[in-house]
Amino acid sequence: MLVFIIAGAIIGSFFVEYLVHLFVDHYEIEWDSASENGRDINFAQEIATAMRRTHRESERQMNKAFKVASGTHC
Repeated sequence: MLVFIIAGAIIGSFFVEYLVHLFVDHYEIEWDSASENGRDINFAQEIATAMRRTHRESERQMNKAFKVASGTHC
């Protein structure tokens, strides 16, 4: 039974890959950039900045907790 399931999965993956290639051949996908919309916002930079801020804040919280646990807090 396991052999049939694996064979079905392989055949199914080939079929899905075939459908993806058909879709790509018939349709063209274009990415719309933010600068084309009249906005010069770099979304990737905003996300990176927010992630850095979040990371720094979590580090501060952890450092504070470690200082309290070790008894070296002021």
